[in-house]
Amino acid sequence: MRAAFLLLFSTALQAAEPALVSPQDDKLLMLDTRVIEQTENAQLVLGAVEKAAKNPLLPSDQPWENATNNYYPNVTWDAEAKLWKMWYKDVLADKDVIAQMDGPSTVHDVGWYLLYATSKDGLKWEKPALGLHKFAGSSANNIVARDCPNVGVFKDLHDTDPARRYKLVHDIGLGKPRVRFSADGLNWSPAQEVLGFGAQQGDTHNNAFFDTRSGKYLWFTKMYLGERLVSRLESYDFLHWKSSGIVLRSALDEGRATQTYALTVFPYANLYLGYVMMYHVGSGRVVDVELAWSHDSIKWQRVQPGTPFLKLGDKGSYDSGCIYAQAGPPVMQNGKLLLYYGGSPTVHLGWKRSASLCLARLREDGFAAYEPEDKAKPAMLLTSPLRESGKPITLSADGDVAFEKRPQNDGSIRLRLTLAPGAKLYAISGVTLVNTALPAPKLAPLPKLPVQREPLVFSFDKDAQGWQGVDKIEHHSEGYVTISRGKNLRPIAHAQPLPGDWPVLLGGDEVTLSARVRAPKAGGAVRLEIFARDVSQWTFEKLPPFSTDWQSIATTIRHDWTDDQAKAAGWVPSAQAYSWRETLRHAGKIVLMAAQTGSQQSFDLDDVKIEAR
Repeated sequence: MRAAFLLLFSTALQAAEPALVSPQDDKLLMLDTRVIEQTENAQLVLGAVEKAAKNPLLPSDQPWENATNNYYPNVTWDAEAKLWKMWYKDVLADKDVIAQMDGPSTVHDVGWYLLYATSKDGLKWEKPALGLHKFAGSSANNIVARDCPNVGVFKDLHDTDPARRYKLVHDIGLGKPRVRFSADGLNWSPAQEVLGFGAQQGDTHNNAFFDTRSGKYLWFTKMYLGERLVSRLESYDFLHWKSSGIVLRSALDEGRATQTYALTVFPYANLYLGYVMMYHVGSGRVVDVELAWSHDSIKWQRVQPGTPFLKLGDKGSYDSGCIYAQAGPPVMQNGKLLLYYGGSPTVHLGWKRSASLCLARLREDGFAAYEPEDKAKPAMLLTSPLRESGKPITLSADGDVAFEKRPQNDGSIRLRLTLAPGAKLYAISGVTLVNTALPAPKLAPLPKLPVQREPLVFSFDKDAQGWQGVDKIEHHSEGYVTISRGKNLRPIAHAQPLPGDWPVLLGGDEVTLSARVRAPKAGGAVRLEIFARDVSQWTFEKLPPFSTDWQSIATTIRHDWTDDQAKAAGWVPSAQAYSWRETLRHAGKIVLMAAQTGSQQSFDLDDVKIEAR
């Protein structure tokens, strides 16, 4: 009996085999804003991520690991091989190290390797001597590919072609994406160009996967428009891609001081989650990790903007400068989700910096939870209408959480949940949402102020009064300016006449924007644009066309319009525009221009006026 007990006890101490976590359409996470409609004494908090005591697990200590700076770990548990596999980034920044490559080559003036490591238990990692590429005359290294910046790798169980079982995405510059294929994840095909990327898409941690919900491949990468933004592309064949444009960006209040550097995405429960690397350009150039979610992989929301999900370590520690979370499917072991990341003690500056592989753990479904705000009292939650899936309703929770079914007339139910003091609720299983659409954004009330100032008028009597021209602006003594541009391109006049919060600075309810314009020839639409700062704009073209005589153009806008109301009035948001209200609360650049290329090569401008009512 004693021997049998010891055997059972020893077996219980062994770590369970890791398991990939599949999407589950009847599991609802509390971070999903569609789930909970009413709360009492409840607040949403991020989950508690625990860093492994053995960190760092895999230092960059080989001569070819010259600068593993951002690391970009691509990690998966291969259930067939019973093996953890990882592909990670390596930059050769020093010329003497580049010279040791077998046939030195560079992209962006540095060398690039993709490195490979494996582990049986997820803690002790090895860099196998693969014999695939030579460095310093020896092939005893873990190099699997070269000349491949910003790599994402995944094992594709969907593709029936065994030669394409593993897929690799990277780029060699903005607008220059590449893919490669492999049967084993080690021997890769030559880089192949793909179609559908814009000129500003690429860089950072490219990551892709096959999405079983849509039946498409999804690729997430950077969009660079003066700041780092996240973009998404989709494809049926992995070669022809269609861009969804910008899907995530930092808030206007953050400005360019904090930017969305990269987003590594994975399906979880009934939605998509993403680790978003936040680059704090204005705060020491450190990088930490926030959590984001999406119901459709296109519209993304940060769970708690400004609050890291995976925090930097203490100053001087192994992950105190930058953290880059893994790409790869979620994996569970012993009730914990495993999150690998590249941790670096140095900040994001220059090529020559290195990182190490690190590990953090999170309880199952533990990305975010509702808990009592006043910890001495219980909390109450009321869900939106739900449908039972046929499985028992279960809760992912810590502490005492009870629920009561409230039947609805259409056969759906609501759940009234009571959280005891100290309890946390992470997820509800066994139900699906009746309404899967995102709730309308809650618009904060605008300040109700009387008109704050006299009309702001630019009469150009003495000079251009801060207005600029693309390509040229010329002031005339008669009191107007001429904006001109060559090469058959559209002339553009722009300025930041009143930067800031227009509802506060101007007061009133509405603003009239007007000007006098004329052109050397008649015809062609006049375009007016209002930018949020100088980042992105709304456009209006319902104005009289250019005339050879001076004519007045004007339009009146309201501070309190919703996006739909602004669109109904003729305003069109750009692909990267913020909401109408956000734009007016952060008003910046104003633009007057010829709308069509070739319609005008110059125009005259006078009496620009901004008037509140």
